[in-house]
Amino acid sequence: MASPTPKQQKTFALIRIIGGFAAALVLGYSFVVNVLAGQPVEGALLMTGLMAFVGLAYAAYYTRTLSRLAKAEQDAAKS
Repeated sequence: MASPTPKQQKTFALIRIIGGFAAALVLGYSFVVNVLAGQPVEGALLMTGLMAFVGLAYAAYYTRTLSRLAKAEQDAAKS
């Protein structure tokens, strides 16, 4: 199977970054609102907070991937 083109790789990374940030935003908002309402941070609420963190980590990983792709493209243009 053919590997994706650099443009496709950048598009996939950008979509994953946006998705990770959107998930982190929604889950983080839910976590903060429930904690401020007085809910104890245990069980499902704890998992919501952890998943918000995982969403941020997912976005950060693909941000790093996108940065590497851009750097490789810039280095290729200089040569």
